[in-house]
Amino acid sequence: MDTVNVSIDSLPARVPPGTTILDAARTLGIEIPTLCLEPGIAPSGNCRVCVVEVEGSRTLVGSCHTPCADGMKVSTRSPRVLAARKAVIELLLTSHTGSCVTDTEARACTLHKLASDLEAGPPRFHVRTPRLYPPEQTNPYVLRDLSKCILCRKCIRACTDIAGQRIYSMAYRGAASKVVVDCDVPLTKEVCKDCGICIDACPTSALLWPDGTKNRVKGQGSRVKEEPAMQNGTRETLLDLLKETDRTTGFLSEEALTQIATSIQMSVGDAYGTATFYSFLSTKPQGRHVIRICKSLPCFLKDAPMIIARVRETLGIAPGETTADGCFSFELSNCIGACDQAPAMLLDDTLYGSLTPDRITDILHTYRRTDRD
Repeated sequence: MDTVNVSIDSLPARVPPGTTILDAARTLGIEIPTLCLEPGIAPSGNCRVCVVEVEGSRTLVGSCHTPCADGMKVSTRSPRVLAARKAVIELLLTSHTGSCVTDTEARACTLHKLASDLEAGPPRFHVRTPRLYPPEQTNPYVLRDLSKCILCRKCIRACTDIAGQRIYSMAYRGAASKVVVDCDVPLTKEVCKDCGICIDACPTSALLWPDGTKNRVKGQGSRVKEEPAMQNGTRETLLDLLKETDRTTGFLSEEALTQIATSIQMSVGDAYGTATFYSFLSTKPQGRHVIRICKSLPCFLKDAPMIIARVRETLGIAPGETTADGCFSFELSNCIGACDQAPAMLLDDTLYGSLTPDRITDILHTYRRTDRD
């Protein structure tokens, strides 16, 4: 089939196979808003701002990466689509915690422009802990203010796909997710000199030129794509290496992560991002025994808070802390696979289920006595 026939907002179009809905719409003069899309970067559909409604589809689809199919009927501005886009923008504004009232570059913020175009009101969503970070001004080539970052990942993909470098990576998980450099250190890379590709790609003012603007100044220009300093690496072996090192040394140091990343031709940031994503791996020294309690909803409904309270009372430490004698570390983890035995805790590799407060105290005292002996 040389072409496919589609209908977008009741307008017919004939496009080559593989053409995305977004590109087909543009041939008809129909504008669909985008946020995470950038020329020269493969579309990812991360932001969901470009969603459209396809007749017969149960869910809305991202127009930037969905290819047209013959006979497809698309609506780009149905009530359902507009409501979804507004909700997406509100969620992104909730994460965008930097102060924009005094930001001279707010006028260049794509997120604010989209909010205005879609008539999105103040966010209905609230977060307990705002994502606030101090502005990072240690690099003479890029100023970073991660409080304004919306985690669209455009800087990561622009750096990799256009600049041919691997400076940025994603680390941590959930509300703690963050764009990092290496092991979450300040950006001080000499390779960033006169590049600015990530600044151009950033839809907010989270990344700026040294003079505090989004505009290029004399002497600054996009660099042509080079061979990446680090290739994508053999990810199949990464997790095994991380687990083995964590098991042997008790935690994953920056030195260890650097050695692992180098050995499999991967960026340090990607290795660090994987290490911080999995809650059973640690990037800081741990006690001789690690207590893990599931923080997911099913276990909390089955009295996990009781375990947390009793551990805190018995050991005098809170989640994320280690006892002064280095005997115990206390961590809240994602699922430990013991919902049927909750309330339960994992102590090193041993599972203790159907716990009571007194039994928890006895278990901890037994470990401490054994450790002393």
